[in-house]
Amino acid sequence: MPPELEPRIRTVKFAEFLQQRGYDVTIVGASSMHNMNSNLITDRSPYAIRSYGDIKFIHIRARNYKNMTQRIINLLEFPLRLLWYASHFERPDIIIHTATVPFSNVLCFLARKLKVQYIVEVLDLWPESFRMLGLISERNPLLPMLYWCERWLYVRANRLVFSMEGGKDYLIEKGWDTSSGGAIELDKVLHINNGVDLKEFARLKETYMLDDADLQEHSTFRVVYIGAIRHFNNIKMLIDAAKMLMANKSLKVLIYGDGDQREELETYARVNGISNVIFKQRFVDKKFIPYILSRSSLNIINYDQSDIWRYGESQNKMFQYLASGRPICSNIVPAYSIIQRYQCGIAQKFKDADEYATAIQSLCVMPEQQYEALCSNALIGAAEYDFDVLTKKLVELFE
Repeated sequence: MPPELEPRIRTVKFAEFLQQRGYDVTIVGASSMHNMNSNLITDRSPYAIRSYGDIKFIHIRARNYKNMTQRIINLLEFPLRLLWYASHFERPDIIIHTATVPFSNVLCFLARKLKVQYIVEVLDLWPESFRMLGLISERNPLLPMLYWCERWLYVRANRLVFSMEGGKDYLIEKGWDTSSGGAIELDKVLHINNGVDLKEFARLKETYMLDDADLQEHSTFRVVYIGAIRHFNNIKMLIDAAKMLMANKSLKVLIYGDGDQREELETYARVNGISNVIFKQRFVDKKFIPYILSRSSLNIINYDQSDIWRYGESQNKMFQYLASGRPICSNIVPAYSIIQRYQCGIAQKFKDADEYATAIQSLCVMPEQQYEALCSNALIGAAEYDFDVLTKKLVELFE
């Protein structure tokens, strides 16, 4: 989506930093706005060419969707129409394709026709994550076909870039690498995680300050969660942990975000008298997020337990949390844990809310010198995931 509306900043930031290095970049996407009932093309035009600041976009017309059938049609419309109208646009030297298996696999044929370098970027494991989350049954006859489509695409990529660090582990587990008898050369597989623009983060933090009394209370230990409030995010566990901490009158849990569980959990907190949990704005303009995170005392990563974490983590919020220079507490322990690597907080699979509360309380009463060390370590980690650093890794693939 256009930069001011896109919460998943990876593509936009790579475009911006590549242009700073002299590359001519165009982002191509569907005209439909994800999770919004609006469309960037309001007439019968098959596509629209626009610029947002210095970044060029091509929006391919695709319908809005309100149900799964419409969503699937939308996922097919974009790559097929791009394939059809590709000759109308300037020929690229490199295509970076963010994979949505199997719908966008046809873009491989475009890269082959144009004889250009073809980089496939894997930000989500389709269909593996759906299987692990129970969204598709192990017995579903479509599942083997989806895995076949996934492998087919990975084999044909010139370079394969995983946002999660365990991408190679995934390929080896599936037996798709050459050493296991498959066809994927592991030396073409790389890891470039999501990241944060540190200069922009600092600018936004100083420029856009949210008028929120709960963030101004210096005497309060402010535990902040920003993100979706759905079953997968397991926010009830955080609320139950907060209930265990109500005796600590200086601690508040601030929850920013929305989702299909928000109203249910607001009612749950109110009925159970959990007064130290405060539900804040449903939608936070992303320009205010650096300020909110930097005003926290502790930032929370919270999810349901899932085997998907055995391949690593690539949540966008993780890198904003690091940039805030505040400790992080996570109720999951992914492989290649960033929190553990940089020693900037606690990553632990809590057996219950009581254990979770104990971890939060330990950070609340931690000696100041030890607490400040966690803050410093977070900033050290953030520097490794600055988009300026990540873009250098991407440029190495081009060369």
